[in-house]
Amino acid sequence: MDSVERQKKASGVTALMNYFRDALLVLLPQLEKANITWKQLEDIDIFDGVCESLFQMMVLPKIEAYMSKKHNFVPPLPKYGFFYKDYSKSSYIEVIPERGEYTGGIYVFVFFKSANSPFDYVVCNIIDEKGNVFRRDVEIPYNDAIFRFRFKDIILS
Repeated sequence: MDSVERQKKASGVTALMNYFRDALLVLLPQLEKANITWKQLEDIDIFDGVCESLFQMMVLPKIEAYMSKKHNFVPPLPKYGFFYKDYSKSSYIEVIPERGEYTGGIYVFVFFKSANSPFDYVVCNIIDEKGNVFRRDVEIPYNDAIFRFRFKDIILS
């Protein structure tokens, strides 16, 4: 199954992340009408706020609802685009690289990056089992990424 088919068949957290990325992609034609290209977006700080708002509206409420219903609490969730030094007390979206040579550790989603096309990479922090970040700015091709939510021993795919 190729990456496009895999993304179409995604469910759970991967589907949420796909919908979120699709929402970002839908904005591009309107931005281009205002002479703002996707290549310029990383230099426009206010666009980070747009991304964060969409993330808070589309992804976080679904995870919070699941945690509230199944576990009667909602752990702290990292903000989109923010780098943390420690994830030991928070939950996070884990990125599972489907292909390639990747080092050990747990890959934590931070934001989408545009390199060759809009939002074609996932930028991650790598943490150890205790939640300490030991590497930042690891880039994984979006089409090679599967996502899941983690909080201590709770995993939601």
